[in-house]
Amino acid sequence: MRIFDFTLMNGYEFSGVDVAQGFRAKLFKKNNIDIKFIFMNLPTQRDLDLYINQGIDRDQIISKEIYLTGRMDMRLSTKKDILISKEIIDHDDIIEKDNITYLIENNKKKCEIICDDENNIMSASYYKDERIIFTSFYFDSLAYTELYGTSDHEIGESQLERRLFWNTDGKLVFEQVFDADKIKYVFSDGQVMDNQEFVIYFIKKLALNENDICIMDRGGYLDYIRPLFEFGNRAEFICVLHSDQYYELNENIGSLYMNYEYYYWFKYSQVIDTFIVATEEQRIALINKLKEYDRYIPSISVIPPGAIEAQKCITENRKKYSIISASRIEETKGIDLLIAGVIEAHKYNPYIYLDIYGEGLREYIGYLNNVISSHNAWDYIHFKGRQNVKALYQYYEVYASFSRFESFGLSLMEAAGNGLAMIGLDTRYGNRLFIKNEQNGYLIDGNLMDKEALVKKIGMAIVKIFEDEDRLKLFHEKSYEIASSYTEENVGKKWMELLGTEECKF
Repeated sequence: MRIFDFTLMNGYEFSGVDVAQGFRAKLFKKNNIDIKFIFMNLPTQRDLDLYINQGIDRDQIISKEIYLTGRMDMRLSTKKDILISKEIIDHDDIIEKDNITYLIENNKKKCEIICDDENNIMSASYYKDERIIFTSFYFDSLAYTELYGTSDHEIGESQLERRLFWNTDGKLVFEQVFDADKIKYVFSDGQVMDNQEFVIYFIKKLALNENDICIMDRGGYLDYIRPLFEFGNRAEFICVLHSDQYYELNENIGSLYMNYEYYYWFKYSQVIDTFIVATEEQRIALINKLKEYDRYIPSISVIPPGAIEAQKCITENRKKYSIISASRIEETKGIDLLIAGVIEAHKYNPYIYLDIYGEGLREYIGYLNNVISSHNAWDYIHFKGRQNVKALYQYYEVYASFSRFESFGLSLMEAAGNGLAMIGLDTRYGNRLFIKNEQNGYLIDGNLMDKEALVKKIGMAIVKIFEDEDRLKLFHEKSYEIASSYTEENVGKKWMELLGTEECKF
């Protein structure tokens, strides 16, 4: 059995989808299940670093281009020593700074070698008269070379013109040629392909069969899905829905009714073996929606996109009257409602304060800054930027989520797992999953209410949650209880059951 996970993204900011893929990578590795996470476009070092930091190892990562050179992963093993010999690159001086080695000739940079912490080469860039000529990228050996031309001879800027891809024997396999907005692939045997033909060629080269499993985490506007369905040779297709299939009014700014992210999956649901959703409520909703549109209903499994550690986080270090928010900072997350609610609550309890973790849209953050400034609220409302908040939840008393929609809410799960009281809007699905009204916090009905009235209601709920210390402690205990179903062991067992593997280690 081979497992391929489509698809890692290039150039995007991280989301819950990527966190879920990282969790899956660690789970599969602990259970000795081989999985390859596929970049459908050649990743930059930034792309690789972001996913590696999520727990996806290099031996689990491949791209379609590198796969076609005969490699099965992106592990590094080529040592720097092979390049710094004068017989290979003539030079008269070496300068080393952190993980970068510069080879100097006549006081000019001739080569820049970037390595990992174990002196394995990641890339080597070659220069002439301070202008980059080409860069070679290494894994187990030289894998591909980028060739640059000069776009402006006076300025001396370089631009990528083509890539050469080499097999492990050092033989040229194909070239990727950039011509204006077009990309073509030229193979050593004379074949020439455009980008879509190259995707199809890659899918065919995977030689999928009924023993293979293809997991898809993103469904919309991606050029691999149709070829995968067409040339999958009855491999098992597992499609993971990270958001809902249908949006009600005001839930999603960019979409009302059908979620076009998954339109193609639903249209051809008869070729899908399993849909994975995060909650039982979402499973029922998906069944009803497929019935409504007279679509085929495949197997639907409920598997959370992440898990908490089994160990209960006990802390006596919570800061009184503290609220934490952790999410992308965008309008659909309702950060404006949260800030306005805290400003309202602060009129009645001047000790309440809010820390907001995350990054987001500059325009929206600018609007939020103006709101905070106009109410002189900087003393008690703070933007903390993007951080790993897993170790920080324990210092707060309350977690706030005013998102209009959460298919699951990994930060909600982590906050509950750290015993925080919860407060948020009564919205699908995550808030209702982790916030039990009057048990571990408060769910606020925001329907049919103007913003001013809703803000007042939020503010009063924030005041109330801090009013009774004994009640707040009971909320903390209930959150621990709610989160206990989402341990690594419990979630891991669901994946192992789906894959037909009996044991689960985590």
